[in-house]
Amino acid sequence: MNNAEQQGLIIVPGDLPDVELASIVKDAAECGLVLGSPISLDLATQRLAEQASLVTVVAVDGSTSLEQLRQLVVEAEPHPVIALNSGARPADLKQLLAVGVADVLDADSADTERNRASLARHLRRAELVAESETLRAELEQSLALLKEDQQAGRHVQRKMLPPQEAVINDYRFEYRIKPSLFLSGDFIDFFRISESLSMFYLADISGHGASSAFVTVLLKNMTNRLLRNYNRGSSFHILSPTDVLWRINKELLDTGLGKHLTIFVGLLDRIENTLQYGVGGHYPMPILQQNGKAEFLAGTGMPVGLFDDAEFDGRIVELENEFSLTLFSDGILEVMDQPDLKAKEQALLDAAARGYRDLNELAVALGVDQVVDAPDDIAALSVSRVV
Repeated sequence: MNNAEQQGLIIVPGDLPDVELASIVKDAAECGLVLGSPISLDLATQRLAEQASLVTVVAVDGSTSLEQLRQLVVEAEPHPVIALNSGARPADLKQLLAVGVADVLDADSADTERNRASLARHLRRAELVAESETLRAELEQSLALLKEDQQAGRHVQRKMLPPQEAVINDYRFEYRIKPSLFLSGDFIDFFRISESLSMFYLADISGHGASSAFVTVLLKNMTNRLLRNYNRGSSFHILSPTDVLWRINKELLDTGLGKHLTIFVGLLDRIENTLQYGVGGHYPMPILQQNGKAEFLAGTGMPVGLFDDAEFDGRIVELENEFSLTLFSDGILEVMDQPDLKAKEQALLDAAARGYRDLNELAVALGVDQVVDAPDDIAALSVSRVV
């Protein structure tokens, strides 16, 4: 803001000698503060309600109403009010400061340097306040735009996710995702490949928020493309979970985004009653509950998107007519209250072994149903046969 544009108010409730008025206006002008023409207290209150004044100077004396002065200070906030003490009966200095004025100047003082120094100091303070208000307004606008973008991103991410509950080839799928931020880096998908084959996966992208959520878009696009290629007969990578991991690894490295993920990919064969799976650094491993017991599936494998020569663990297990498979992202471990990792793993096994009607009941059993602010994204997926 140019010095010539620095505007302030001077308020003269009563009589103020012209020479004193001219002196304070001159001192203010020397500091780059234009006080303008004197106005009454009532008019000043109305004007301050309509438009802020960088600095307000009000002439006071022993008859000035302290309550009116206090109201003026409140109306002017956050900008300073300076009292110009004048008249045959000067106002009490302590009382003036008690109602909130920033400083008290003597109208008839010959020490103009002090007056100028005070005016300059409070003008600078007012400028900083005005700048901060401008920055705050710009920040609020930026945050509003960011929130709109995040809401749009969240809408896109939700549209990419499958229904929270679905039955495909006689297998029932149910999942829940709880983001730690507005957008999630955890992602789940399941889909039909043929009349006997269906695929599912749970992925946990490194980091949180928008950058990780962007990778979920790439992940969805990659698996959709593999499925389209299979339907066209141009490739059969979709029939091998480890091949799927290899393709995702290559394409993620090619993007150069510097992001990686852990993932479990499963291929269910309804005719053979088998689960073929590939592990890309996923932890904790899924829990298979059948034959009256629950155990973690075997496998490790490297994270996806870190190494060109990454190796992924592939296994096949036979399934019973009645089974349930429970998958979690590692965010679940952050909100469980067991004392160590071993105890948390055991709690997961125990909850799966007892069985559950749905994931809400499982969350209650694990004691995480009331979690509000999770430090990491949490995802859970349940797979079972419909009997």
